[in-house]
Amino acid sequence: MRSRLTLAVLGLFAAVVCGSAAVTAQIPDEFSNLKLLDPEISKPDLVGTMKDWAGGLGVRCNHCHVGPDNLQGMDFASDEKATKRTARRMLELARAINGDLMADLPVVEAGQRHQVVSCYTCHRGQAKPPRNITVALGGVAAQQGVEAALERYDELRAEHFGAGVYDFSEGALATAAGYLLEMGDPDGAVKVLEKILEHYPDSADSWAMIAMVRLQSGNTEAVGPALEKALAIDPENRMAMRVQQAMAAMTEGDG
Repeated sequence: MRSRLTLAVLGLFAAVVCGSAAVTAQIPDEFSNLKLLDPEISKPDLVGTMKDWAGGLGVRCNHCHVGPDNLQGMDFASDEKATKRTARRMLELARAINGDLMADLPVVEAGQRHQVVSCYTCHRGQAKPPRNITVALGGVAAQQGVEAALERYDELRAEHFGAGVYDFSEGALATAAGYLLEMGDPDGAVKVLEKILEHYPDSADSWAMIAMVRLQSGNTEAVGPALEKALAIDPENRMAMRVQQAMAAMTEGDG
């Protein structure tokens, strides 16, 4: 598995190599089969456009074009690769959004330009656009179990944290925990909440949710420690206070 840094380096390498003298010599002076770009586009402008696209996907030229990895003897005009045909459709989509839809959005501040949709907007430097972290983990959990899903979370976090590719906030994992709870897997939900606490130890909501899950599961002995943690961090945490009230009601009922 290539790291985020590796992808970034490859994207930069692609931009440099695609513009180098050795590879520029492989690009014809007259272009054919340009269906969306201006047929009269200059070679520097064409190379610059290709650099942007390659960097947005973290790929090299042969991701879409037919030819070897060293980029020598590329058949740029060929439409053989499905990735090139898909890229055209995605470019049409981006142009429609930027040209027709974005133009109707109100300008937030005077003098500011509208946001522009590009390859990077969705791909974030990856050949395949990243998915919602909860969806990505859910598929692994369904096939291999919660433990495997959490291992996958650690891998994705190590590879992409800070790059804006996935949402690694505690809220994203809390959504996964809530889903497991709804599916009747309280132990799995607690494992996910404990994973949150590895990275966000001061998450009162996570401690309170663990207390709530333990209470609902009938494991009242495990409620107290988690509840104390939650209230120590946030004495007014609503979920913790509800669990505290439920515990008090149970105690009164037993008396």
